[in-house]
Amino acid sequence: MNVLVAGLSPRDEAAFGFFLSRSMKGWSWASTPAGRGTVLPKADLLVADLVALGLAQWSQAAEAELLRVLQGNSAVLLVPSNDQTWATMNPVTVKQHALVWLRKPYGTEDMRMALEKAAAACQQAAAPPPAAARAKPAPRSPGAVPGAATLSEGPGPVTPTAPPVARSPQERPVLPTVSFRSPASLPQVVSHDASDEVPGLSAQDLQTRLAGLPDSGRHLFLRKLAAMLMQRQPFEARFTVHNSVIFHPVDGWVASNTPMMVIERVCQSDALAAAVTVREIEGSQAEERAHRLGMPLRELDTFLWELATASLDKKSGGTAGSRLH
Repeated sequence: MNVLVAGLSPRDEAAFGFFLSRSMKGWSWASTPAGRGTVLPKADLLVADLVALGLAQWSQAAEAELLRVLQGNSAVLLVPSNDQTWATMNPVTVKQHALVWLRKPYGTEDMRMALEKAAAACQQAAAPPPAAARAKPAPRSPGAVPGAATLSEGPGPVTPTAPPVARSPQERPVLPTVSFRSPASLPQVVSHDASDEVPGLSAQDLQTRLAGLPDSGRHLFLRKLAAMLMQRQPFEARFTVHNSVIFHPVDGWVASNTPMMVIERVCQSDALAAAVTVREIEGSQAEERAHRLGMPLRELDTFLWELATASLDKKSGGTAGSRLH
């Protein structure tokens, strides 16, 4: 499934890419800027922010503009937290265009459910008609009513006996498809592949590596980190008044506003590690706090691999006299 993300901030795009790689295996995504009047390219599925599209509130004109902008794409549409106007949109129209509302702020599970619901609606819309609708009509017997179809069990050519049915004017148009493998055809679209493999290290692997080191008294921060991760509870490591890292072991992500170089320095210096405070936080507050502090989400396994590579895979003399900035 190819997802086109429109109108999200760079931070939210990064979080979406991380989420997709963890939760929706085999899916890929591309991002594109969006503004008032933007017409979005064709994709299997869209995720679009209505505020970025200039459609924060519903009206008949806004609804018509939304359908024009979507150009027939099915979509997960992000609506403001305090908006109730889009809920008044005709449910028949919503179903016909396979639209799913997702109110902000939303969690990863909310997004996963919205994507799965929209994908199911897309598949249902693209499903072939029932077998009865594709049955072959038999030749009309004498005296049959013109235009009436009867079913035949024998072979024979398909001869239409009913007048053709006109297509609905609301039928979605066929549009060129965005190539997620060749983004050069649309320079404004940046493609991503959710199946890309990156190095990773689990919390259990980190603990095993630390246990195998000859000096069990060193690498204080990594040992404290491994112990906290094994408890499977979200927690925050605070480096300074303004810099911290939030860990969510169950969902497998980490969020930080602290430079990686500083974190690596703390991993290599037990004197600096002793000044880092660690506290547990509620799971429901972890992601909200990360968003509020403007922390992009990253994959936890990749983060741990980078720390281990910088601190355990090379001999370091430590920086006990260093200061955090």
